[in-house]
Amino acid sequence: MYDYSRFKITLSIALILSLLLSLGSSLTEIKAAEGSGEANADSQIRTSNELPAFEEELVVKLRAEALEENNGSKLVPQETLSSLSIIPQLSFGRMFTQDVLPVPTKSAVASAQASVFERYYSSKIPSGADVEQLLKTLKSSPLVETAYVTQKPEKPTTLSPNTTPVQPTNDPRFSLQKYSEESTGINAPYAWQFEGGDGKGVSWADVEWSWALNHEDLIAHNIQQLPGGTNIGDGSHGTAVLGVVSAADNAIGNIGLANKAKPYVSSLVRASGNWSITEAILTATQTLQAGDVILLEVQVGSNNRWLPIESQQAEFDAIQYATSLGIVVVSAGGNGNVDLDQYLSGDNKYTFNPDSPDFKDSGSILVGAGSSTFPHYRLSFSNHGNRVDVHGIGENVATLNSTDVSSTTGYTDYFSGTSSASPVVVGAILQLQGIAKAKFGVPYTPAEIRRILRWLPHQTSSIDPANDRIGALPDLKKIIQSLPTPGSVPTDIAAPSAPANLVTSVVNGANHITWSAATDNVGLIGYDVYLNNNLLPFKRTTGTSVTLSDLPSGAFNITVKARDGYNQLSSASNSVHVNNSLPTWSASTVYLAGNIVGYQGVKYQAKWWNQNERPDLKSSPNDVWINLGPY
Repeated sequence: MYDYSRFKITLSIALILSLLLSLGSSLTEIKAAEGSGEANADSQIRTSNELPAFEEELVVKLRAEALEENNGSKLVPQETLSSLSIIPQLSFGRMFTQDVLPVPTKSAVASAQASVFERYYSSKIPSGADVEQLLKTLKSSPLVETAYVTQKPEKPTTLSPNTTPVQPTNDPRFSLQKYSEESTGINAPYAWQFEGGDGKGVSWADVEWSWALNHEDLIAHNIQQLPGGTNIGDGSHGTAVLGVVSAADNAIGNIGLANKAKPYVSSLVRASGNWSITEAILTATQTLQAGDVILLEVQVGSNNRWLPIESQQAEFDAIQYATSLGIVVVSAGGNGNVDLDQYLSGDNKYTFNPDSPDFKDSGSILVGAGSSTFPHYRLSFSNHGNRVDVHGIGENVATLNSTDVSSTTGYTDYFSGTSSASPVVVGAILQLQGIAKAKFGVPYTPAEIRRILRWLPHQTSSIDPANDRIGALPDLKKIIQSLPTPGSVPTDIAAPSAPANLVTSVVNGANHITWSAATDNVGLIGYDVYLNNNLLPFKRTTGTSVTLSDLPSGAFNITVKARDGYNQLSSASNSVHVNNSLPTWSASTVYLAGNIVGYQGVKYQAKWWNQNERPDLKSSPNDVWINLGPY
């Protein structure tokens, strides 16, 4: 093994000749100073707080074969580089000072790696030099491994402190705004400390009926009502929505999640006397820019079967148009307790089911309603389904209130529904867009916002995401700490692995299915259990087992698929066959312990030997039959 402390540098005649031919024959004095040698202005300790000016240098890394042993002594840099003194304009010296060079160790691998730094030399680049030709010539030498020009190092892009600091503690009702907190909400205060984290530089429009625009917590915004609409009604709903997002930081009442974003309002009650949500959306698109947000605080339906507004085609098309302009559209998911996966449109299609070939995606962010307590769960009224992207807080939301559009005061602690959940999500989006514009100069696209909100590791999942199906709650701290660059927001195109080793057994008279866990590169929502490859799952679970106590009578092939946060399904597991066809109880049949029968739509299991013991009459705790429930 070589002793790497003993080397000299030799340059081939070919290299010197090529340099002479390409660079000319004029000679300049070469000063090759050892890095640890005579001190100069650049190497002295600086007392100024100003960074020294950066100067580009030409760097050469020699190949290992350019180094030769030198009988136990190392040539000093001047001697080493003397053969380069005929190279015009360049003054090479060791690139690294002796005191920082790695010390050879007993490890051959480490010693060889340490010697690499002995092979680096650098030179200042004179004004007017043909740098490309210099590099080309140096790289052509068989003794040069590489040559390049150094580039100025830049600090990593960081989040700038907020130039308009948010002061929530002097807003008397801030302590009631649990939806803004870290433990129970979106952690808005974390975003507030950064430039743009208060929504500065971004605008948004609330589309609905009416608002008290002169409320004491809103008047500072001088909110503009967009053309073509009216402002008629008590304004309570719209005022509450505005309060969640835009209540001013004024030491009066609430504080909005994105209190520096510019709010607009667009009424679906048009000046013509007609109601047109589509016109209200299109009007908003004429004012807003890419990266801004439209909130649709509207649901449609009848008999408490409320649906998202995009269930109507004109509004669907208007939403698609807005998102094509780069405007993020957020829509209340609706308060009808509708399973959107099972909803059939007027033409009998599963338009809200991402697993169906009939699925239609407007591009909006669809919002469900979660509880105000942690861990969050789906509130009973909230629409749900795999189409729902994200949830907000749907109860006990402290915000503004009004009795009519001229109200200047009024507050409530009980705003609720997907109506309260949606502005919580809008606030989070505006905070992210403000930070993105401040840091990167551009906002996120609507599709990127959706990808960010569905990236499970950066959100707060509900207690049972597989069955809640309302998406996760944004966690601004987690998102901002891994803030992606607009245009490079990661997406999940890899489906989960398939569940494996599916087996079935009978537990307490019911079929019990277990399987091995699937994996996913981002995160799983849970598992869907299918009967005979139906489109709609029969059961959903976050675990790796399920009891099918309500399995209908019949024979079934059962499979399981894993689902991730981007609604990607794995391929199916292996299939297990279950025959749940029950024999009907007969008075003449002898039954043994464990036998299961059906009688008048109810399933029974025998405790011991019996005959002519009618199950519905003999299923009390001390009787022969156990009532297993309807089938």
